[in-house]
Amino acid sequence: MKFGFLIDKKEFNCSDFSIITVEEFDKIKTSFFECVQVCDGWIYGPEKKLNKSQREKEEFKQPDPIVRDSFYRMSATHRIKTNITDDEHLRFLVLGYGFLQGLYLLPEGYFYFGRTPYEPGKLNGLLLKNDDYVNGMEIINNYYKSSSKENRIQILACIHWFSIGQSFNFEWDKFDAQYKVLDGIYRLSGLPKMIHAERPVKLASKYNIILPEWAELNSSGKSQLSILRNELVHEAKFAGTPIGYSYPSENYSLEFTSFNTKLIAAALGIDTPYLKADYNTRCRWAWDIKT
Repeated sequence: MKFGFLIDKKEFNCSDFSIITVEEFDKIKTSFFECVQVCDGWIYGPEKKLNKSQREKEEFKQPDPIVRDSFYRMSATHRIKTNITDDEHLRFLVLGYGFLQGLYLLPEGYFYFGRTPYEPGKLNGLLLKNDDYVNGMEIINNYYKSSSKENRIQILACIHWFSIGQSFNFEWDKFDAQYKVLDGIYRLSGLPKMIHAERPVKLASKYNIILPEWAELNSSGKSQLSILRNELVHEAKFAGTPIGYSYPSENYSLEFTSFNTKLIAAALGIDTPYLKADYNTRCRWAWDIKT
């Protein structure tokens, strides 16, 4: 199975498969730097022209507007060399490798949605070094082989929305996406039923990671996170006002994403020093995956 888009040329062998570059890799990479529009580590889709109505053409003087295409394809840069014939298994490996790379990787022929990152580590602040490639992918492959179909789908959904959600433009959309990821990990965790406010507390305890201050419970059994979530989901408010009128003082785009990165890694069984990192760190970390 071919996949991409990935500028990291690293090739490596795991027990059941190998990750190698396609023969045209150098040509594809050259074309990427010459032709694709990017900004701050993100790829933006090709431009397309909208067509005004006949009335608008008669009344308005400006030309038809140019927008970014919401769905587009990228050339495949890599492929999985393997005897595995199950496409579901291979797609899992591709998305899992994307999570390790801090990117959203797709099998050849699939469409990217909105903007998508090309800079490794963009989605999680983590970089693969040395043995991380093999160690990480062996863990992800073993997770797939040892898990139920329900759990495979659930962790796949979490990684997918963790990645897609960061491509959104508005803070409330990014927050909503990461909250869905949190709920997905809770579903996967096997923890007993509990109210929303308690879930981050129990997940942090289960996976032995730092609980962010905004997820700590107050005397009423609520947290800043649960209040923000309930208002957004049930009352069309964000940070106590109608959506778009104000923003929370907390940097959820950074801190909630960091918290979820740790939860996903721990749920997969990845042992990394990053699990002990502060949730508000802006530094890039190496995975340094332990075996």
